[in-house]
Amino acid sequence: MNVKEHFKESSVKRVVAGRIPRGTDLITGIKQICKENDIKHGYVPMCIGSLIDARIIYAIPDENAPIGFVYCSPVEIKGPLELLYVQGLIGLEDTGEQSVHMHILLSDKDMKVFGGHLIEGGNTVAATAEIIIHELDQAEFIRQYDEQTGFRLFKIK
Repeated sequence: MNVKEHFKESSVKRVVAGRIPRGTDLITGIKQICKENDIKHGYVPMCIGSLIDARIIYAIPDENAPIGFVYCSPVEIKGPLELLYVQGLIGLEDTGEQSVHMHILLSDKDMKVFGGHLIEGGNTVAATAEIIIHELDQAEFIRQYDEQTGFRLFKIK
């Protein structure tokens, strides 16, 4: 395996700080911030707040999958929910469309913690979602099909 083809030196071009308002889907809000600030490639080091509801997927075993697991059907979690942490990558689909890959930790009214991949739709902000986005310079994330895993993954360019 040639590790060198999987990374590229980069630096933070700029930092955008803000909040996603009540009633907005988290992924939709992140994409909107990126669109309004012309951010194509970057990462979210943190996002905290609260959600009305959540919709996530997570890895489950599947012996027929190329690497032994697949992702479950979307799981809906009713709130109110404490948004403990969100982090992830911002890039483009190989079609040129904005793409985000976010992981989430959240807790319910009984302090039960849930985690997984955020999917667009069904992650509605309750009070606020305060967010920091770092735009990258000289590194691009392009999501495309990966034959080894069977998933659409970000490739670094």
